[in-house]
Amino acid sequence: MTKLSVFLCSLVFILMAFSCDREEPTPTPMSSIRSLSADETGIAASANNFAFELMTELENDFPNENYFISPFSVSTAISMVMNGADQTSQEGFIRTLGLSGMSPQVINEAYHSLVGYVYGLDPSVTINVANSNWYADQYTISASFSDDLSTYYNASLFERDFSSTRTLDELNGWVEDETNGKIKNILDGISPDDIMFLINAIYFKANWTTQFAKEDTENLPFVLPSNETVDVPMMVAEAKHWWSYDSNLKAQVIDIPYGNEIYAFTVIMPDDVSDIHELVSKINIHDLTTTLSDSVTLIRELYLPKFNIEFKTDLLETLVNLGMPVTGLDNLFEEDPPVKISKVIHQSFLEVDEKGSEAAAATVVGIELTSLPSATYVNQPFIFLIRERNSGTILFSGKLLDPTE
Repeated sequence: MTKLSVFLCSLVFILMAFSCDREEPTPTPMSSIRSLSADETGIAASANNFAFELMTELENDFPNENYFISPFSVSTAISMVMNGADQTSQEGFIRTLGLSGMSPQVINEAYHSLVGYVYGLDPSVTINVANSNWYADQYTISASFSDDLSTYYNASLFERDFSSTRTLDELNGWVEDETNGKIKNILDGISPDDIMFLINAIYFKANWTTQFAKEDTENLPFVLPSNETVDVPMMVAEAKHWWSYDSNLKAQVIDIPYGNEIYAFTVIMPDDVSDIHELVSKINIHDLTTTLSDSVTLIRELYLPKFNIEFKTDLLETLVNLGMPVTGLDNLFEEDPPVKISKVIHQSFLEVDEKGSEAAAATVVGIELTSLPSATYVNQPFIFLIRERNSGTILFSGKLLDPTE
């Protein structure tokens, strides 16, 4: 989730746009923005690499489909879960996020400060980041875990009856409210084994620094990976943007500013349309940052498709492939029940039009009891005890090898 560049790469991606029928806002000088600390910079860079690693995995799953995610939302949800893990699993979560060498405390503090940082960068841009924890009322949430969520993630805590349909409605309603109505019904149901959900929700809305005129939008060809073309609503405007070329990627890199130019919509477009499938795996944040730093400022006609994407998937297998552990969550509850991560539901929304962009996403990490067998079979040799349960006093003990003897 962010962190100057974290947030940019999480919310910023894929095409180009705007128009000059409005007075442009005065950009905020970059020199007036506070510098990031070393920890914040490290978090940001690692989170951006995580974004591309996540997209590389998704490319394998959805090679012929549009997809849209918020790596920031996913990484935030994982960071929250990290605080409920034992030391071994914590290290696994940290490696998955690309933050090896950083302690959970440093990660928590950097997250907290960076979220506050992005809120004040551009008053014309609407940003909402919200976190919550929902847990079954038959368990007691760990005090240290609860403190970390409240202190560093400003998370709302909800102790609820997971057998009630009202809980599902309330949880889905919370996500919908925090994403301005864009993410609905993120969970289809709550199973008897579910005992906790950790949720991040993020909402972003910004106008282009210079907007497109609706009357200039017309249907124009868009080249598909197959080299076939399809007519799409194409916005056009003579507008300021930054352009550069990455010779390693063999791709144009286009930065289109929002608001006072602090946030941008970044397009990475390969020369050969058939290279789009391999492009994601070739990108690394260091080279991309270098390419962007060498960009030139242009004011010329800019064409951008008007489009929207709605996407929903379970990222559990994807994240496991990146090294995320699913067990070792010993610090979630005081009772220490046997649990595992059962799902990582991610749902997103993006609309790009003449005015700007509206984006929302939510990530739900589901925690469930470790699956139990449907019946209990005592059908092999065993040790047995007869004991008084209150004091634990063992009155008798033995071993059974063969019940027929």
